[in-house]
Amino acid sequence: MAPANKPVLALLLAAGKGTRMKSRVPKVLHALAGKPILGHLLEVLTRAGITKKAVVVGHGEKEVRSFINKTDSKVETVRQVPQLGTGHAVLCAGKMFRNWKGNLLVMPGDAPCVKPNTLRRMMDAHERAGAAATILTSEVKNPFGYGRVLRNGEEVLGIREHLDANEGEREISEINSGIYLFDTGKLLQYLAKVKADNKKREYYLTDVIEAFVGAGESVRAHKIEPEREILGVNTRKELSVAHQILNDQELERHSQAGVTILDPDQTVIAKGVKIGRDSVIHPFSWIEGDVIIGAKCEIGPFAKIRSGSRIADQVVVGSFVEVVRTKIGSKTLVKHLTYLGDAQIGKKVNVGAGTITANFNGKTKNKTVIRDGAFIGCDTILIAPVTVGKRVKTGAGAVLPAGQNIPAGKTVVGIPAKLVEKNKRKAK
Repeated sequence: MAPANKPVLALLLAAGKGTRMKSRVPKVLHALAGKPILGHLLEVLTRAGITKKAVVVGHGEKEVRSFINKTDSKVETVRQVPQLGTGHAVLCAGKMFRNWKGNLLVMPGDAPCVKPNTLRRMMDAHERAGAAATILTSEVKNPFGYGRVLRNGEEVLGIREHLDANEGEREISEINSGIYLFDTGKLLQYLAKVKADNKKREYYLTDVIEAFVGAGESVRAHKIEPEREILGVNTRKELSVAHQILNDQELERHSQAGVTILDPDQTVIAKGVKIGRDSVIHPFSWIEGDVIIGAKCEIGPFAKIRSGSRIADQVVVGSFVEVVRTKIGSKTLVKHLTYLGDAQIGKKVNVGAGTITANFNGKTKNKTVIRDGAFIGCDTILIAPVTVGKRVKTGAGAVLPAGQNIPAGKTVVGIPAKLVEKNKRKAK
């Protein structure tokens, strides 16, 4: 049996200003597919099996620290001021991992598309090779702006930043992702020797690679395909591209699990959503994180399912329907032009077109409960808090005032809604 990999400490470099984003928001806090860029990275590390994490902060450090504390209070932070390059960032964190006996994974805080499996495979390859350092790389069609990987067969000879590369080196298409795995002790040993001998007068972490090579240490490249995983987000355009990459990853995951997505280019599903087998997602559907959808459901087109919603099996959520923090029971139909906010809908309920649960009274969000088998007429407005009993029927355009709970089996009509007696119904 092969020995287990050494434990890994992950260090995310998130101190940069992100000037090209043209924003007052720190780059790593820009929203992407339902959560900040930094949130995606912390999640990827956790899913890769890395429990010990740290983040280097600088620009907007108050906001970044606040987000980290709310997301995972166990994540440590270290300050980098001023920001003098990636090597300087790691030096700032040196005290944190000086006595760490495992490996150190260093990642940029703006690369949210890397997959957990990629990191796991990289860690395995690093151990098998017995390398002092391993670099995650990829072949790209347009390597402009990226550091080029200099090789001699399997061994890496160095990384040349674009500004410092000569014409021949700029022809190289294998680029550095900025993701490294180091033997921690050796990294500290050679990092102290790095100097700012470059056009930016910064301390490059890439220079450590050449120091390793010069000392005879083994440096390997773990090359992956496709290049999309290692996209760095530096501009709004790249933010949009990253959103599409993450969305494509999620759509592929659901497709492989037995979900039909009729038009992937017009469907957005956030990370962490659960969808049962044989469900069909129609075009222009938007499904946020923390949503569970059962089996054999139909969602959309033009449906928006927001965080906290739970949809049971064989439910139809149709055209121009928005569901917010709502539970919907099995075999319920919500087919058209409806808003369900903070509601609990039973089984086999028919929700007519134009139904609205008025959940906000200006101060608090209130709950609407609709029991099994109810028939909600078109354009019904339910002003929460309100409860509609089993098999209740509401007439088209009815308005149910807050607190006016309707007993099981009754029918209500009008504005405000009033009970219709059985003898009157028979006479009609």
